[in-house]
Amino acid sequence: MKKFVTILLFMSVLFTMFASVGQAAEAVPKLYLNGQLLQPDADPQIVNESTIVPIRVISEGLGFQVDWDNTTKTVTINDGSKVIMLAINNDAALVNDQVVQMQTKPVIVNKTTLVPLRFIGEQFGLEFEWKADTKEVHIVQPPKGPTGWITGVGFDGIGGVIVNYEGSSKPNKVQVLDNPKRIVLDFPNTSYSSDLAATLANGQVKAEVTDNPLITGYRYSIFSNSPTVARVVLDVNADTGYIMTEGVGEFRIDLMPSGEVPPEPETPTDPEPEVPVEPEVPVDPQPPVTDNVYDVVIDAGHGGSDPGAQSVLNRWEKEFNLSVALKMQKLLANEKSIKVHMTRTGDTYPTLLERIAFAENLKADMFISIHANSLKGSSATGSETYYYRENSKSLAEVIHKHLIAGTKLKDRGVKKEAFKVIKETTMPAVLVEAGFLSNAADAKLLYDDAVQNRIAAELVAGIKEYFKLK
Repeated sequence: MKKFVTILLFMSVLFTMFASVGQAAEAVPKLYLNGQLLQPDADPQIVNESTIVPIRVISEGLGFQVDWDNTTKTVTINDGSKVIMLAINNDAALVNDQVVQMQTKPVIVNKTTLVPLRFIGEQFGLEFEWKADTKEVHIVQPPKGPTGWITGVGFDGIGGVIVNYEGSSKPNKVQVLDNPKRIVLDFPNTSYSSDLAATLANGQVKAEVTDNPLITGYRYSIFSNSPTVARVVLDVNADTGYIMTEGVGEFRIDLMPSGEVPPEPETPTDPEPEVPVEPEVPVDPQPPVTDNVYDVVIDAGHGGSDPGAQSVLNRWEKEFNLSVALKMQKLLANEKSIKVHMTRTGDTYPTLLERIAFAENLKADMFISIHANSLKGSSATGSETYYYRENSKSLAEVIHKHLIAGTKLKDRGVKKEAFKVIKETTMPAVLVEAGFLSNAADAKLLYDDAVQNRIAAELVAGIKEYFKLK
């Protein structure tokens, strides 16, 4: 791995230096990687004063994972911490899914694929020293210590794999590989806790999962030592899809049949025209600005023609959402420092844009959307709270603590997701998923009037805690 990056960067610099005299091949000096002499056996080419190198140099013995897609004429280079995609005759590369412009395009010459050295060297970042008197290039790859440590990898017995961590850790884009099918998560700058590291004596830890239609096993290992990259692999069946969510100190991969993976959240088109509020949406006059009254919008999700999820009890999500929202409204009516505003108080359907406009026109201080979850074909259980903008994270943490106290269900954590009503509002905004209507135990609990009262009371307590009200 080190050899590849080192040689790329050096050759980029070297052949640029000697291109003007036309003696690049004769002028190649000795190459040293961390003091060890290297002997590359593939010659680069110079195109428009830029050096490009055959892809065979990368794929045969230089340490990087390289994939070639002959259909799209695309090269993918992966060092565990960064994934670079280069398309032939295209000067725009994808680096971890971000578009980065290159000075030189990858090309095919005499059936050989060549890629730009300078660009790849810059992306992987190396230090080097040129010794003119001896014509030597000494290259050093600075060590990168881990910033996060995986403390646990486990299967929940149903359809989820949980990766617990400490410190700062976030996986690269999830890779789904075939033959056999597997889901791969690479965590850059991440190692393992001392307890887990002690189990890696044979290089990796493998665990089998039996009698499960979605997964046959999982394993974890160190993919790279410099930089340190931890790898977690889920061995799954051909028809298995997934959703990955992030909680406090954990990443969770919930597995399900591919056809049941929900679509990505709707991405808004900017700018959105302001949509007038329909008559069924209550329009509160804008309250006077004061120092001691907070305007809180309670949004009962779905409603009317949009019933939401259907529970295993054959009741609809919109019923639960509205019931809890109305109970919160009643409790908040007694708070002198809070003025409550409802996006709906009956079985009507304000559109998402109307809910957003309603809160924005009020210049509300808080927006809370009430929902219940559903995951067909799964026995998933528990409560979770979503936020999108950073000004909403602290609110989500407070509300979630009280949500768990209200439902007394499994804590599925605080998560970031681009749901429209919490993305396009500007005040602190959260969306709560109280439990899973697809789980019989959760559904029975959520439709219990006493439990709804408790959830409403806890959410009101969370609002007061956030505003520091007694």
